[in-house]
Amino acid sequence: MSLTISDRQSDGFHVIELAGDIDLNSARDLRAHFVERITDPASRVVVDLTGIDFMDSSGLGALVGGWQLTRDQGLFRIAGANRTVRRVLEITGMDGVFPLFPAVADATAG
Repeated sequence: MSLTISDRQSDGFHVIELAGDIDLNSARDLRAHFVERITDPASRVVVDLTGIDFMDSSGLGALVGGWQLTRDQGLFRIAGANRTVRRVLEITGMDGVFPLFPAVADATAG
């Protein structure tokens, strides 16, 4: 399955909604999307993984790339990761780097 990427604004956050699989082929597109859309290092970003069925290590690398664009001045949060994707984040220790939230509304609150 391919990756679908869409953007919207919510409560002062740039929400990037993903659906499908983040794998070797689609991770390049996701990285490019982050570079194109996260132009301000003070950006407040939520990546909505609700629609993601599968993510491999290249997908994790793409998320790290997005986080690096905001890590010094902005916010980079993950919302809606299913059990399988959350497990990848936990095993790699990235759940300590990306704040994880059950839904976009939780990630944009406060």
